[in-house]
Amino acid sequence: MKTFRVPAILAAAAFAAACSSPQKNLRPEDKSPAIGTIASQKQPDVKKLPITISDPVAPDPEKALANYKKILELQPDDNTVRLEAMRRMADLQVQVDDAAGGSENSEKLLADSIKTYKSLLAEQPDQADNDRLYYQLARAYQNAGQPENAVSALGALVEKFPDSRYTGDAHFRRGELLFRLRKYPDAEAEYRTVMALKEATPFFEPAQYKLGWSLFKQARFDDALPVFFDILDRELPPGELKDVDAAIEAVAKGKADLAKDSLRVASLAFGVMGGGKAMNEYFAAHPEPRFYPMLYTALGELFLDKRRFTDSADTFSAFIERHPQHPAAPQFQSRVIAVYAEGGFNDLVVREKERYVNAYAPGSPFWASTPPSDEVMTALRTHLEDLAKHYHARAQATVATKGAGAQDLAAAKADFLTASGWYARTITVFPKDPKVPELNFLQAETLEDGGKPLDAAREFTKTAYDYPLHPKSQDAAYDAVLAFYKHAETLTGAEKDIATRMAVDASIKLADTFPLNAQALPLLTRAAQDLYTLKAQKEAVTAAQRVLAYKPAPTPEQRRIVQGVLGDSYFAQGNFAQAETAYVDLIKLTPTADPEYKQVVEQLAASVYKQAEAARSAGDLKSAALGFLRVGQVTPEASIRATADYDAAAALIGLADYKQAAQVLEGFRRRFPTNALNTDVDKKLALVYLKDGQLEAAAGAYQRIAARETETPEVRRDAAWQTAKLYDDAKRPEPAAKAYEFYIGAYPNPLEPSIEARRRLAEIYQAKGDIYRYLFWSRELIVADENAGSKRTERTKSLAAQAALNVGKITAEDAGRIKLTLPVEKSLPTRKNAMQAAIQALEKAAAYGYADVTTAATFELGKVYQGFGKDLMASERPRNLAGAELEQYNLLLEEQALPFEDKAIATHEGNLKRLGQGLYDKSIAASVKALGELSPAKYGKRESAEDVYETLK
Repeated sequence: MKTFRVPAILAAAAFAAACSSPQKNLRPEDKSPAIGTIASQKQPDVKKLPITISDPVAPDPEKALANYKKILELQPDDNTVRLEAMRRMADLQVQVDDAAGGSENSEKLLADSIKTYKSLLAEQPDQADNDRLYYQLARAYQNAGQPENAVSALGALVEKFPDSRYTGDAHFRRGELLFRLRKYPDAEAEYRTVMALKEATPFFEPAQYKLGWSLFKQARFDDALPVFFDILDRELPPGELKDVDAAIEAVAKGKADLAKDSLRVASLAFGVMGGGKAMNEYFAAHPEPRFYPMLYTALGELFLDKRRFTDSADTFSAFIERHPQHPAAPQFQSRVIAVYAEGGFNDLVVREKERYVNAYAPGSPFWASTPPSDEVMTALRTHLEDLAKHYHARAQATVATKGAGAQDLAAAKADFLTASGWYARTITVFPKDPKVPELNFLQAETLEDGGKPLDAAREFTKTAYDYPLHPKSQDAAYDAVLAFYKHAETLTGAEKDIATRMAVDASIKLADTFPLNAQALPLLTRAAQDLYTLKAQKEAVTAAQRVLAYKPAPTPEQRRIVQGVLGDSYFAQGNFAQAETAYVDLIKLTPTADPEYKQVVEQLAASVYKQAEAARSAGDLKSAALGFLRVGQVTPEASIRATADYDAAAALIGLADYKQAAQVLEGFRRRFPTNALNTDVDKKLALVYLKDGQLEAAAGAYQRIAARETETPEVRRDAAWQTAKLYDDAKRPEPAAKAYEFYIGAYPNPLEPSIEARRRLAEIYQAKGDIYRYLFWSRELIVADENAGSKRTERTKSLAAQAALNVGKITAEDAGRIKLTLPVEKSLPTRKNAMQAAIQALEKAAAYGYADVTTAATFELGKVYQGFGKDLMASERPRNLAGAELEQYNLLLEEQALPFEDKAIATHEGNLKRLGQGLYDKSIAASVKALGELSPAKYGKRESAEDVYETLK
């Protein structure tokens, strides 16, 4: 909308009431405009009164004035001539004063004129043409600076000569003088009188104008406004008007200032009444003139000229409030924005731009079914981008501020999102704008900064690929990837995987679309890694191979990364041979000092191991064994090597290749002395040694198992027993004896094995001829069984019985070796005591109730008795005996020996009685033989056991 400025000639007009108004800076000067500037060119020149009634005035007023003075000095007899000369001289004095514009003689000239006019009126009070004298007198008073007297003179004129041709002029002049004297009600009355004359006076229009001013000066704005509206309605071109400049330009020649000033005074009135709000209230109660948009414009501009920005903007807003659907409403809203911008009210500019967009964007109720105008669309385009950039810049400034707190950062995020919304709206309203790609990019940026990475990623994607190639295409493609990854970082579980997949797809799309982009290869490298993490191994392999084949070639680090992806992906797919190849290449790219080097070694070892494992599952134990052993050859330091060696040994055992299995297991023990598998290694070694006939080596393996505290008590006990047993079987009595002794000390229970161990110890020492230890362990066996209580078994009692028999036999043998020497009284007790010990031992053995032991013990008892009798008879004789004394001594010995012989017979006969029980063994047979020797008459030469049996019934 065009604007206008009030001309200087009308800017001087004002109103006295403004002095007391709160809107003080609206006060104009107290000076009304000259009539000549506002009257029609056809109206009379009121400054030139018709004073000539006879002869014309001389061309030189001053000479004429001098002539008239001379006439009067001559004192003419004709009174008419004198009076005419006086009148003409007075008129000329006023004329000269007017022509000089005030001079040193003005006061005297005017005073003389006033005196002359008054004299003329006094001499001829009833003269018919005195109306002219009153008019000229008023003029002289006015020029002399006596407005009150001028008012009185004009008052006398209209009173005395109501029908005078000067009446209209006199009323108007009187009104003007009263206006200047600030007697506005009186001036109002005069102006109304003039206007009542209508066409009869040429002063109607200036009187109407000054009537409006008089009402204005009285602060009677409701009365003044219709007066000015009438003037404007008359002078302005027809139709509804809104463009001030265009309307004023169309006013008739000479009336433009009148129209401008009338418009301005109306604006001043509304300004004093309260501005735009007051205008709305006024028009709510009064009809609006057809040019009402001009009134809002004029008032807004008036406020703006006085730098009252808020009042100006409120006035323009008032128009929109009253006429929201008016075609000029967008223009008025633009004026609101411009006013706030000029005043530096940036926040209000933003607010009003938002109102503009919301009110006048396509699809808003304002347009209904009408498309927006080009003017509005142009403004919308500017406002939308301005709003977006405003919030964008404010958010960035907040984030960049040092010490910004959480609340500030939250506000910044909100601003970023608001900016994003304006960018999006700009794109929606102007989809074909050449800056749409750039705006879309900014929209995505603000979404990301506002904490909406997924939405940002989608918009970056659109920016990159949905428009023809533009400067931001590649940047947007890269930023889309980053935004997808940022989104993924906020998630967990399956949602994170989905988001990561979006980032991967975006990375691949960037590489496909912009293969020469500096970020293409790094993103493709990361995509390969992420695809593996997402368990998309086939795609990971494809991406990794693509990186390796990329031109320009990848960096060593990128090659290292994708080789790892290849290895891991092949491994995850079960393609362990290709995984091995990839890991071999990866190791070449990985420095040994790199923290990941060991991990690569482990993966390579696992790949080899898995191939061997697959062979084992397929039943190919030979390939499996070779494969497991290859782990150690390819990656000797890998942690899985111990397991691989172990599994290799197991496969070799399955192949019955015990010698190589033993070598592998022995190597395992050397390399991994603290490995937990050593327990099973020793067990497998024991098995291998046994299978290979290496009993002593097997015993050593079991011995280590038995000593290992990590084994269960049962395993350790069994291993301890196997240790002793294998040493025993290997004919290694010494380590066997130690192993048996260890077993007895460590595992007294269960009873049977510990009894068996005692038995073997006794046997080992017996074989070595160590009778002392033989007896010790035999007696240990007997005592262990006796003290076992309910734990005793038939086996333990049987072994105890046999041990008791063995002890008894040795005791008997020891007793038999004690010779009866002289002096007999000394050797005999020793022999008897030894014999008694043997008897007790043998009786104890017999008491176990086992037939074979009992018969053997019985036979040994018979031998003890029989042997003692024999030894007694064969004992050494005293050397001093001869003849009868010697015979007597022999008889005495025979008597002493006979009871033992009888006991021997009775004891052996006890064995014979067992024949009736269905028993017969070598001990019984030995007793039979002994009886034949002891009692040949009774037991000699018997043909059968039955006969013997019968004699013992």
